[in-house]
Amino acid sequence: MMPLSSRPGPVPCGLPARRLIALGAVTVLLATGCAQAAGNSAGEPSAASPTAGSSATAAPTGTELPAAAPAEVSVTPVDAAVEHNPVDPVVVRADHGELGEVVLVPAAGGEPVPGERSADGRTWTSTGVLAFDTAYALHWGATAGGSTSAGTSTFSTVSAAHEVDARINVAEDGVYGTGQILQLSFSEPVLHKDEVERAITVQGGGDRAGAFRWYSDTVLRYRPAETWAPHSEVSVSLDLLGLDIGNGMVGNHDLHRSFSIGAEHYARVDNATKTLTAYVDGEVAGRFPVTLGNPDWPSTTGRKVIMEQAPTYLFKADSLDLQPGDAHWYETFWASNVSRLTASGEFVHQALPSAMPVLGEANVSHGCVGMSPEGAKFIHDVFRPGDVVEVVGTGYPQADPDDGYGDWNIPLEHYADESWRGNW
Repeated sequence: MMPLSSRPGPVPCGLPARRLIALGAVTVLLATGCAQAAGNSAGEPSAASPTAGSSATAAPTGTELPAAAPAEVSVTPVDAAVEHNPVDPVVVRADHGELGEVVLVPAAGGEPVPGERSADGRTWTSTGVLAFDTAYALHWGATAGGSTSAGTSTFSTVSAAHEVDARINVAEDGVYGTGQILQLSFSEPVLHKDEVERAITVQGGGDRAGAFRWYSDTVLRYRPAETWAPHSEVSVSLDLLGLDIGNGMVGNHDLHRSFSIGAEHYARVDNATKTLTAYVDGEVAGRFPVTLGNPDWPSTTGRKVIMEQAPTYLFKADSLDLQPGDAHWYETFWASNVSRLTASGEFVHQALPSAMPVLGEANVSHGCVGMSPEGAKFIHDVFRPGDVVEVVGTGYPQADPDDGYGDWNIPLEHYADESWRGNW
């Protein structure tokens, strides 16, 4: 056993300088131990002692502890964004930290836009469709490492100059004939035509899948493979809201229509016999003598769709660029029981008194189908817009398909090809 006199004694408080340098970081512990001996002879920890569970290593003299990193927040759309699509959600995400309160409001005042927070509390997403042509303010708070931060950003939605709306040529709960053509008219040119077609749904009417045809960048038509099933219901929807149609233009509403198809009405006008034969649900309902267009104004051929009807309609010769003294000029008159077949001016109507003697025998009109009073009234009262009137045997071409609704003269396999041309 080592003699007591030779055991190491207490560590002296005053070590030489060369020993301090050699011991390095341990010096702090030694110095602390010396202070304990001086301040507490019983050996109990002093206020300067490390507590249980704390690190035993102190930072070097003159070194500051790192501050907690602030929250990092990303926002979509970015601050000061313009032309934001109102259907695209606003998203606030804490990439570091946790989100606090998030408020999205119209900058000019109004109700906050509703939103949902993710389960981890780090993401807020708006759930309401925003208004068009409106400025918004977004306010958010976040916490990280016990510190809080806040931010505000602003943006504006699609302006009025970039909004697109659409119209359709059928009325809600209307009743139409089996040959009704659907036409959609857009307020701005459509560049993304495929996307617009995919946004359209047509159901019912016999579910006879059809085709689209663009007559211009703003006019689109749809027809089923065959005429609509009689006595059926049809619904058409265009999901236009938020749809980018090209050139920065965005749809500002959806469009929905439900309408009915009535009985099947079909009229065949044969120039050889100068007779109109009317069919109702496949059965002959009447035969009437007619007069068609004279040799200088022959009636166009093909299947035409009644566009509109009226009990009376004002006919004026100057609508055909005729002036007094021209061979075919006529006095202005009110025609009775009128059904329009083309935009350019072919009608089924009651013939003038001067034409009554030649009904069924000669053609004296300016392209219209002139009828007896009872015949014109039958077509006006029984037929409706959307019904088909077919003219044959005049030796004249068909009317252009967009001069009215001549779409049934185009074979379905060629319908989508705007460059395809038939007998017009």
